[in-house]
Amino acid sequence: MNRKYLVDTETHEYICVALKKGLDWIPNNQTSLLSFMSTRTPETELDSVLISGEFNDNVFFEKWIRNGTNVLFQY
Repeated sequence: MNRKYLVDTETHEYICVALKKGLDWIPNNQTSLLSFMSTRTPETELDSVLISGEFNDNVFFEKWIRNGTNVLFQY
């Protein structure tokens, strides 16, 4: 399953914001998203530490979790 994530590259916290079901994206963790974003610089700012991306579960695990991220993640 593919998921869209926001990752804070400074604190290594991340949150899944959408799940792909078929051809559609279903919002996920919207209640946690506001508090996650309120403590970070927006992605559009020059000094932002946030990145976003679409990952397959295995790819995300290899890239971020195995490399020591902090879990701020809910399915």
